[in-house]
Amino acid sequence: ISIVDPNWLGVVTFQAFIDFMSRETANTDTADQVMASFKILAGDKDYITVYELHHELPPEQAEYCIAQMAPNTGPNSMPGALDYMSFPTVLCGESDL
Repeated sequence: ISIVDPNWLGVVTFQAFIDFMSRETANTDTADQVMASFKILAGDKDYITVYELHHELPPEQAEYCIAQMAPNTGPNSMPGALDYMSFPTVLCGESDL
């Protein structure tokens, strides 16, 4: 409680509560967790398709992923496939890609 009521007044302002909850619920996914999620969405393939992104994600998130993901050039890839394997490091800020 000392975080949201540092003066020990016995009350927590709404703004202090919002600030605290924002910090506590901030996106803490690691690149590995994000990659594991995409692997599930991709049906365990090494790439994901635009269709799969549109089918599984809200439109804004799908479009963001499509715009940010590099084309997949792996041996088992298909035309238009996207590389979700490198995307999590970009998303989580663990890479300069």
